[in-house]
Amino acid sequence: MKSLTFYSLFVIALILAVIPLNELSAQDSGSKITSAAIWNPNMEMMDEITSNCGGYQGKDLEQCFLSVMKKSGASSQAIAFTELLGNDGYMKGFKKLKIVDAAFVYFPLQQSNHEGCMLVNGSPGLIDVDDNGLLDMNSLEQDPLYKSLAKQYQEISLWPGDREGTDYPQVEPLPKKSVRIVLNYSLRNGCNTCNLIGFVEFGFDFDSTGVFLGTKFLNIKKAVIASDETSVNNNFKNVYDDPSVPINVNVGDEFAIVLQSNHSMGFSWQLAKPLDANVLSMLGTDFIIPNETLPNAAGKETWSFKAVGKGNTKISLKYVRSWDKSDKSYENETFDINVN
Repeated sequence: MKSLTFYSLFVIALILAVIPLNELSAQDSGSKITSAAIWNPNMEMMDEITSNCGGYQGKDLEQCFLSVMKKSGASSQAIAFTELLGNDGYMKGFKKLKIVDAAFVYFPLQQSNHEGCMLVNGSPGLIDVDDNGLLDMNSLEQDPLYKSLAKQYQEISLWPGDREGTDYPQVEPLPKKSVRIVLNYSLRNGCNTCNLIGFVEFGFDFDSTGVFLGTKFLNIKKAVIASDETSVNNNFKNVYDDPSVPINVNVGDEFAIVLQSNHSMGFSWQLAKPLDANVLSMLGTDFIIPNETLPNAAGKETWSFKAVGKGNTKISLKYVRSWDKSDKSYENETFDINVN
């Protein structure tokens, strides 16, 4: 009997040593995190948090934050979730995904990055998508475009993408019933409010039981600041944005098509059909954000082409999420091209 008791204690100690506390709290109780943990404080409560709790640190800050929640009538689930976060944030939204779920959080006392996202109900039970230590940074840093940008911007660094709203993250099915949760990030030159350089996507992979398998670098796109838009357009004699108007050019002409796009939400334009190589060749694409102080706003994609031969053809474009393998398009545009 004594040896059995010793063995049991040894197993318990081993489990406690290797499993994170937040995983034990979120999952070992048998309860899942749900939308019942959402808290919607009014302005009075938010003022109390920022005015009163902001002056505290450590345990005093935690107690102050929790006392405001309790006074407001926050649910026990909301309070438990705040405790998982370290008592400095709360759940403002919830989204059911496949296998795991997403909890949208708000940190009122942080100097920046108030918005956040946690992947919950997997193993581990709570994953902060903005923990750069989890990201496949090595693959990103080996990407040719990233290397080129790093030479141009000496303080290039990765920061959270758009974390407002609940339209993200997206789910991509993988083999053996596993899934990939796709998140968007921003590349900036030194700080969270510094110049926007580009956008990066990482996938968080889970097996069919919800066990976290790691992250995968998916793609990187360069951002062109609105102040550069004039120089981009000046490179072309003809710039078009209305698909109802035919494009008339001569052999040898270069021209551009400009369309609204929002890379911060994972959207981009792609060719819906291959170009007629006897008539057109593609020169490249750029993404232009409207204002570097509004990095999550919709911008413009510039598609540039060269007329290489006479003829009539079409340029068909589809608006998609880059990680969506279902070939679903959210919008389609077709331009009629006449080359003389």
